[in-house]
Amino acid sequence: MNRLESGNEEALINFDPRTKLMLLLVVNTVIISDSKSLLISGLKIALVILVLFLLIDVKKIKMSVTYVLIYLLATGGDYILISGRINGMSAGGLTLRILVYLVVRMLPSVMLAWFVLHTTKVSEFIAAMQRMHFPQTITIPFATIFRFFPTLADEYLSIQDAMKMRNIRFGTDVVAGIEYRMVPLLVSVTKIGDELSAAAMTRGLTTENKRTSYSEIGFHLQDIICFILMAASVAIFVIGLLRG
Repeated sequence: MNRLESGNEEALINFDPRTKLMLLLVVNTVIISDSKSLLISGLKIALVILVLFLLIDVKKIKMSVTYVLIYLLATGGDYILISGRINGMSAGGLTLRILVYLVVRMLPSVMLAWFVLHTTKVSEFIAAMQRMHFPQTITIPFATIFRFFPTLADEYLSIQDAMKMRNIRFGTDVVAGIEYRMVPLLVSVTKIGDELSAAAMTRGLTTENKRTSYSEIGFHLQDIICFILMAASVAIFVIGLLRG
């Protein structure tokens, strides 16, 4: 079994895949917004905390602490820029501005995407897409993504372990370190793509007939609560935009 296989994280609170997709859509929309409204700023903080709780839910304490520290550092950098203690147009100021923007706008979304990817099995995702009547042209690429990136990360870790055994490190020989990691990784990418295509055909993803699934999905109390919270978040977001 792959070390980073998708769907291998055990969550205390299990959401339906459709709930996770809705959560991902709402959080991405709100976090990426540039609105300075107090309502939206407060909503962003609430969603950042929600993502933290989801990481804790899958017992990723170290990742949760790292997430909080990086976000707080970025928020501190944003305060420094706003207060004018650093010239925002200088080289250091521009670098800090870019880093702060990337972290504040992207980090919560990336962490939530990691949560969705690692708590959703491919079969559950496909079943959810079929329930929503998405065409195969959309379902198959997304199902492939669910398998591709965890498998690619696992391949990279295996290559890294092999390089450590041969004492090939970036610090000793940068060119060799890049060559001996990237070349096998590129070869693995081709093989992974072929294997995933073959697996999709074997599982009947390319057929027009309705597929059955062993995975049981459905909405439960936690999904209903999440939908209510996300509906409230959308309402607050729209009100904030109108007032801003």
